[in-house]
Amino acid sequence: MLSIAVIVVLFVACIILIYKYRQAKEECRKYKQGLAVQRGYLQNMSHDIRTPMNAICGFSQILCSNQIRSMLTEEEIAEYGVIIQSNTELLTTLVNDILDISEMDSGKYRLNIGTCAVNDVCRKAVSTVIYRCPENVKMYMTSDVPDTYTIKSDSKRVEQVIMNYLTNAVKHTTEGEIHLHVSLVENPGMVTFSVTDTGEGVPVDKAEVIFGRFEKLNNLVKGTGLGLPICRTIATQLGGEAKLDVGYKGKGARFVFTHPVDK
Repeated sequence: MLSIAVIVVLFVACIILIYKYRQAKEECRKYKQGLAVQRGYLQNMSHDIRTPMNAICGFSQILCSNQIRSMLTEEEIAEYGVIIQSNTELLTTLVNDILDISEMDSGKYRLNIGTCAVNDVCRKAVSTVIYRCPENVKMYMTSDVPDTYTIKSDSKRVEQVIMNYLTNAVKHTTEGEIHLHVSLVENPGMVTFSVTDTGEGVPVDKAEVIFGRFEKLNNLVKGTGLGLPICRTIATQLGGEAKLDVGYKGKGARFVFTHPVDK
C-alpha cells in the first residue's frame, strides 16, 4: 500500500511539474511576443515622430532665414506654413494618442458628462479635419437629427471618436468622398454616427484586428495605430460601440460609432 501511495504521489508531482513547465513556457512565449510587439512599436513610433519633426524643423529654418525667405514667392511661403501646421498637428495627435492610452491603462481616464449637441459636435469635427483632405476628396456631413437634439455625454470624447474616424478615412482615401452621417433610426435607442469613405477598404477578416493597439494594415500610412483602439475604449465607456460595418458593400469602408440616447 505504501509503494502505491508513493507512486500516486510521484505521478501527481510529475503532472504538476509538467503543468508548471508548460505554464512557464507559455508565459515565456507571451513575454517574447510582447517584446517583439514593443520593439516594432518603438521602431514605428520613432519613425512616425521623426518624420513630422524633420518637416517642422526643416521648413521652419527656411522661413526663419531672411536670405532664403527673400527668394521665395508668397505662395511658397504660404505652402510651407501649411506644411508646418499640418505636421505640428500630426505630431500633437501622436503625442495625445500615447497620453490617452497611458491614462486608460492607469485608470486615470475620466469622462466629463454634460449636454452634448450632436450636430454641433459633428460639424466641429469636420471643420477640424476637412483641410487635410486631398484635392480629389470631398468631405461632408449629413444628419437626420434636428439641430436642437442633445444627449448626455462627454462632448470632447464624442468629437474625438468622430475626428479619429475622419482622420483615418483621410489617410486611406485618395479620391472620391468621406461622408459623416448621423441617424436615430439605424439602431433604435442609439445615436449612430457613421463615417463612410471611398478608400482602399478593410478586409472583413481584419475587422477586429484594426481595433487592436498598434495595428496598421498599411505601414506606409502615418500614425501609431492607436486611433481606432482609443475610439473603441471611449465608445465602450459611453455605453456604445465602435466597429467596422462588415456588411457595407460599397467601395471603401464604413465605420460606426453608436451612443445611447437619453432615457
